Amino acid sequence: MSLFRERSRSTQVPEMMDPQQQGTVADTREAPRKGRDASALPYKELLASRDAIDHERQKYFELFDFAPDACFLTDSHGIIREANVAASQLLGVPAQFLAGTTLPAFLDGPARKTYRHQLDQLRGSERSDDWEIQLRPRNGSPTDVSVSVARMTARDKRVGCYRWVVRDISKRNELLESERKAREEAEVSNRIKSDFLALLSHEFRTPLQAIFGYTELLEREIHGPLTDPQRRYLQRIQQSQELLLGLITTILDFAKLESGQSIDLVLHPTVIHEVLVHMEGFVGAQLEEKELSYRYRCRDCSIVANADAGKVQQILLNLLANAIKFTDRGGTIVLQCELEPEAVAIRVIDTGKGIPLDKLDAIFEPFVQLKPKGAVTNGTGLGLPISRRLATAMGGSLRATSEVGKGSTFTLRLQRSETKSN
Repeated sequence: MSLFRERSRSTQVPEMMDPQQQGTVADTREAPRKGRDASALPYKELLASRDAIDHERQKYFELFDFAPDACFLTDSHGIIREANVAASQLLGVPAQFLAGTTLPAFLDGPARKTYRHQLDQLRGSERSDDWEIQLRPRNGSPTDVSVSVARMTARDKRVGCYRWVVRDISKRNELLESERKAREEAEVSNRIKSDFLALLSHEFRTPLQAIFGYTELLEREIHGPLTDPQRRYLQRIQQSQELLLGLITTILDFAKLESGQSIDLVLHPTVIHEVLVHMEGFVGAQLEEKELSYRYRCRDCSIVANADAGKVQQILLNLLANAIKFTDRGGTIVLQCELEPEAVAIRVIDTGKGIPLDKLDAIFEPFVQLKPKGAVTNGTGLGLPISRRLATAMGGSLRATSEVGKGSTFTLRLQRSETKSN
């Protein structure tokens, strides 16, 4: 009986517990599960961090392998630890066989001597400046390269390895060499051309001086009087002489400039009206031939510029000759002068064919001549280039504005002078 009673008592349902006691029991049962969840969090974070590191490492290797320049990692003795695809192509050795070889083995003699010096320079800095040497690829010809070296330090501040970036500059050097040769050839060609032009111009001057002498004798009527038609013919000959002399002077000036010589200038206060008033006489025959009207305007005949009168006349002869050449029969040529705040402006205005906007700079280049339809072009194409250079040499400028079909305006600006010439 007692045994049975004892078993019955042990199987009875426990009495109702206090709520506080119930909560303690429940917490004890939940504790192992919560501990497992808490330990899972750091593990997931660890996995995420490892994935991020792997991703960054993959990006690094992709950048390293596909970099356009050859990249190496070497130890302090120059033994290659890593090399990218460009390095393999540059040295002519498969990438898997480069590891373990020494980088100095691919340097030429002089570069090997300075190799250690370049590394010694890194002791006081993180990287060295670009260093141009020659590499000797396996089974290939020497290649010009530019090298940049940086050191990589370990945690204990010791040099762990060196990072090399090597760029092939052979094509750049070939281009520079070809440019140098082309420049030398151009200089020789220009010198020969200038010498030829100078010689040719001097040869032209000799017979021209003889023509001047004979026309002067005819003009003095030493061998008898001249008829009116003869005087007109003589005047035409003299005008042609002046034009030919101006052309020869232009060629000589161009030859001087091309050979680096300076043009002889005599700058002094010049009354511009005294130069301009005589310009019609030099081009009168051409104006009559094309039935062009000519006008000269100068509001102030006392305007003074610091200039070489002969060079101003040469410039204006070129400008007037061009205006006449490109102006149709019956047109108008205007020569005018006015004072500006900081310069004396001389303009040659025509009602000719005009110049396209994209050609306004080209016309001042040597040997460039525009050829409008129906126009007969002659000359050398040197007049405008020489005129601009003469203007610049006198401290002035020469510019053009134009509208196709309506004409052009060439403006010569010279430095003002407050002092009148004697």
